[in-house]
Amino acid sequence: MDYRIEIKDKAKNTKGIKIEPFRKNVRTTAPHKHNSYLELVYLLAGTGEHTIDTDTFVIKAPVLHIIKEDQLHFWNIDSEPAGYVLILKKIFVDQYFDHELKYLLSRLSSNKALYTDRDKAEVIESLFELLIKEHRTTEKPGTTFFYLMKALFTKLLQQLPANGQKPGGNLYLSFYDQLSGSGMVVNSVAYYAALLHTSPQNLNAACKRETGKAASAILAEYIISEASRLLLYTQQSVAEVAYQLGFKDNSHFTKYFKKNTGSTPSELRRP
Repeated sequence: MDYRIEIKDKAKNTKGIKIEPFRKNVRTTAPHKHNSYLELVYLLAGTGEHTIDTDTFVIKAPVLHIIKEDQLHFWNIDSEPAGYVLILKKIFVDQYFDHELKYLLSRLSSNKALYTDRDKAEVIESLFELLIKEHRTTEKPGTTFFYLMKALFTKLLQQLPANGQKPGGNLYLSFYDQLSGSGMVVNSVAYYAALLHTSPQNLNAACKRETGKAASAILAEYIISEASRLLLYTQQSVAEVAYQLGFKDNSHFTKYFKKNTGSTPSELRRP
């Protein structure tokens, strides 16, 4: 007997994103994981149960289920489902340097299930339909697609207080708030821990619990993402970018950037 856990890849042969209606013939699935992607499933109809890791959720539509890439899950659906599936790979999100999108996804992915108000379902359904149409008719996602996706995530996140979760109550999300909300970035976990009135150890533990990554890794990802955006899409000099990101000199910034990306800031700018 084969005891290996199946790894599914529904994002294969895509550019890191897939959005489509939920298949009506899905009933019972074997426990499985996903191949490095986040899956959002919004159900407007259907009954049964959905298990994510050790938590089993009663399907009570309308509901959003969030399955992170490292989580095991399976369905036991006993009536015809209806809804939508949105699959996102990290590579898709990272290539656009959109911190607002990353932040919204971080807030969503800190949950496993969000039961939404029925009076909000029509708007959410409309946003999914518009996203599907935009995705099918454009070769590469543009401004409209990203505005629609962020509008969808924002509308879904409005359900958080109704589910007993207080915005800002999550230390990891507060950390990301500090990063994305300030003009200057400080390359120090201890600095942000002090701002959040906690210890670097607590901040690190919170980040690992939510993302599987250390606080220093999240900080490095943010700095590199912001640096790449500034280098590619502004006329700022390398020295100006280095200063804005809290580096004392060009040399330190160049070494840091090359260590994390494999190329120098100047090489990134070459056509």
